[in-house]
Amino acid sequence: MCYSGFRISAYLEMKTNLEDEYFQGGVKTAAGKDRVVPIHSAILPLVCKRLDKYGAYLPNSVQNFRMDMYDTLKSLGIKKHTPHDCRHTFSMLCDKYGVNKNDKKTLLGHSFSDVTNKVYRHRQLEALREQLERIKVCH
Repeated sequence: MCYSGFRISAYLEMKTNLEDEYFQGGVKTAAGKDRVVPIHSAILPLVCKRLDKYGAYLPNSVQNFRMDMYDTLKSLGIKKHTPHDCRHTFSMLCDKYGVNKNDKKTLLGHSFSDVTNKVYRHRQLEALREQLERIKVCH
């Protein structure tokens, strides 16, 4: 979640194109619904593994995912975080690594208030991927 910007509930209905390496989905707002977000190269193996293992991102429910997440964090000695905290992390990573602010809005599914971006802005998948790949992942 920290490398895609989606809300946890979006993973229930999310489509994944592994050939072209992108997610498609979103919830809540017109700008957020059915948006296309490239899969960051650092998480592509994790995406494939999860889909191979479960056939879905959330095989049970959002609530079960939350409980598993909280238990895992606790067992690792990490303070409690919510799945929504991952959107905050994604936003922070976009800022830290210089992702174009309009592309950040597009990736997060935020709407544009100005007519120029709201009506005329159309980003290609590869342009978004180039911005997303600015985010460096430490292993």
